[in-house]
Amino acid sequence: MKGPAVAFFFVAAVLGAIAIVWLAAPVGAWWLHRTGRYDEEIAWLEQVQPLLPLGHLLDPTLDRLERDDIRRELFAGRVDRAVVAARAARGRSRRTGRPLDAETTGLVIETYARAADRMERHGRLSLAADWNDTLFTFAVRDADADRRNAAIAAFVEGLDLRVRDGQPCAALARVQWARKGLGGQVPQLGPDVDQHLEQLCAQSRGEGR
Repeated sequence: MKGPAVAFFFVAAVLGAIAIVWLAAPVGAWWLHRTGRYDEEIAWLEQVQPLLPLGHLLDPTLDRLERDDIRRELFAGRVDRAVVAARAARGRSRRTGRPLDAETTGLVIETYARAADRMERHGRLSLAADWNDTLFTFAVRDADADRRNAAIAAFVEGLDLRVRDGQPCAALARVQWARKGLGGQVPQLGPDVDQHLEQLCAQSRGEGR
């Protein structure tokens, strides 16, 4: 009987340890959440997730927490922190191989748009254009047509911002960069855009001489 008894107690100990860890995960998250330590709550669950059998069951919870984090920072007007939260959500998506859900994707797009708007308000037009390019890269291949259109609109706005910042050659280079990344034409961007930017770039170089 010793063999079966040892095996029984071993299995019981393992199951007990699993139960303790599974209990600790939500209790720890609840305590951090109620004290407003939202970033630590997400970090805690990410730390314990690999230790848990069926830890992938925490993925929907983490998705919701990251989505709530982005929304909370946006609504509070803390764009910098919303950007950090958006990057964290995208980083976990890449690590897990799970695409962002539609709602989180929309919040990330809004975050980048607000970051661009803020840079523009401060007169930092080329930095605003960089954020528009980030939005473009993120959403131009999205399955949703509205989000693709938002990405293209942001890219075109970025070109205008660079021209207004006295950087038409940089704007022209971004068109070439976008085409290289897409492996073809930028949707909704006609050849007249190239011609216009080429003229402005040539003029700026001529003035520089």
